[in-house]
Amino acid sequence: MASPTLPETMKAVQVVAYNAPYELTPIPIPSALGPHDILVKVAVASYCHTDSMFHAGAPPLPLPITASHEGAGTVVAVGAAVANFTIGDRVMCGVPLGLCGSCAECTGPERYTHYCTNQKGILGMQVDGCLAEYVRADARTSVRIPECVSLLSAAPLA
Repeated sequence: MASPTLPETMKAVQVVAYNAPYELTPIPIPSALGPHDILVKVAVASYCHTDSMFHAGAPPLPLPITASHEGAGTVVAVGAAVANFTIGDRVMCGVPLGLCGSCAECTGPERYTHYCTNQKGILGMQVDGCLAEYVRADARTSVRIPECVSLLSAAPLA
């Protein structure tokens, strides 16, 4: 389910070459949500020390890539299997996207889903991250933000 007023493109801050200036690039808004995905209108994204490592090419990333794994905003669309978020919820974006749900990390007693061995990727590393107007995140690793916590405070906790 999606908000009917989404544009087709958005601005994103991307690494297009290692050790080169970031570029503000128009790219398509993620439109093909998986069953456990949420689409978040980003209000706040943080720049972390890992972003500087990725920007330097350690480890090498698929380029271009939208930076930042630290983001918070408002849910504007949800995948078919998402039961824990609705449109309008304030959210801190989960870092891994596309958990498999079947590896030992996903099914073990501790449920260390952040270490899923078959995930699609980490936001800002293997898949586009939060330094954009919108980001696709996994509802299973994202967290609803209570009204008493600002989006500004929540983003760097991701």
